[in-house]
Amino acid sequence: MSSNLNRRDWLKSGLLASAGLTIGQTNPVNAAPALTQGSFDVYAERELELAHEAMLAAAPQIKARLSSNENPWGPSTAAIKAISDTAPKSFLYAGPVTMELRKAIAEMNGVSPDQVLLGAGSSELLMASLLMAGAKGKVMMAETCYISGRDAREDGATMPTIKVPLTKDYQYDLDAMATRLSADTSLIYICNPNNPTGVMLPSAKLSSFCDAASPKSTVLVDEAYIDYAPTPATDSMVEHVRKGQNVLILRTLSKLHGFAGLRIGYALGQPSTLKELRKYCSGGFTVSTTSAAAAIASFKDKAFQEMVLKNTAESKKFLYDTLKSMDYTYLPSSANFVLFPIKVKGQVLLQKMMAEGVSVRSWFFDQQDWCRVSIGTMDEMKAFKEAFAKSVS
Repeated sequence: MSSNLNRRDWLKSGLLASAGLTIGQTNPVNAAPALTQGSFDVYAERELELAHEAMLAAAPQIKARLSSNENPWGPSTAAIKAISDTAPKSFLYAGPVTMELRKAIAEMNGVSPDQVLLGAGSSELLMASLLMAGAKGKVMMAETCYISGRDAREDGATMPTIKVPLTKDYQYDLDAMATRLSADTSLIYICNPNNPTGVMLPSAKLSSFCDAASPKSTVLVDEAYIDYAPTPATDSMVEHVRKGQNVLILRTLSKLHGFAGLRIGYALGQPSTLKELRKYCSGGFTVSTTSAAAAIASFKDKAFQEMVLKNTAESKKFLYDTLKSMDYTYLPSSANFVLFPIKVKGQVLLQKMMAEGVSVRSWFFDQQDWCRVSIGTMDEMKAFKEAFAKSVS
């Protein structure tokens, strides 16, 4: 990133980069790298969302939006009330409310407030982490994960990467990662549960990896879907932050809390790491007063969270049963989506499903077409079942 770009200009450039635009006439910004099927980057993921919005708008009738891993039951009524109550004060900058939110997050995770960094969704913090790491060395990741398609920074420079294949059962190959770790590896990215597979690493194995790797490189554990894990409190790697290790945790409220459009995320890490990370992001300034207040309220609404988890489990079981009844296998998921191999071309399935008013996603990796279905309400899952049966017959 050019040193003459201040933080606000950089944020603007990042947003414009996703559209292939520039800042003025003197600071050209290259568009984000093209998204190939089966890979991700932060900018291109947003471009995909915009493309999906256009497709949804053009569809005759949308029965089920199952393409973006959103929470169809959120946000909670408590969060909505907090937005309404805080709206009259939204002419003020969000400083006091975001300070309260940071304290709440710190207490929830057993860390200090200076070990918490807020962002407008975790994507902002992920992008900042990649920029920070790319300036220092190589980023290690799985060949199939949320950022596996990101090979360039927003300023057009190449971000050196080390891509490690998944195991045969679609797990992160931590042993291979440990073997390939070198002095020029500045960051190891692990999405757990992984996206798009939904597969989760055994917590003990990942914890041992963090112990061994963190003295050599920053270990970034993207826990966007950790709330759906069997035991989130112990499946999380936040204990390594508490122990003072070089581990960075990313979380989002976009999933369990239903904040995909409200944009709240946060990082947990060592104060020195977060201080460096602030150079590449807004430092929490992009978080709005209303969203911060809603987050505080949502954290307290345990009954809502339990309802979402219960409904998600019921809908996921319905999806599992549907796929088994149609002779389809699937990857057991610890997230709010399910990935399974399909017997037709991915784009063909997407078009047929959209014609039935159901949006899903497709990938191609491991020499196989796959479909990813987000978990929706029971009515949405029934709509998927009907549409899928028609589309693959």
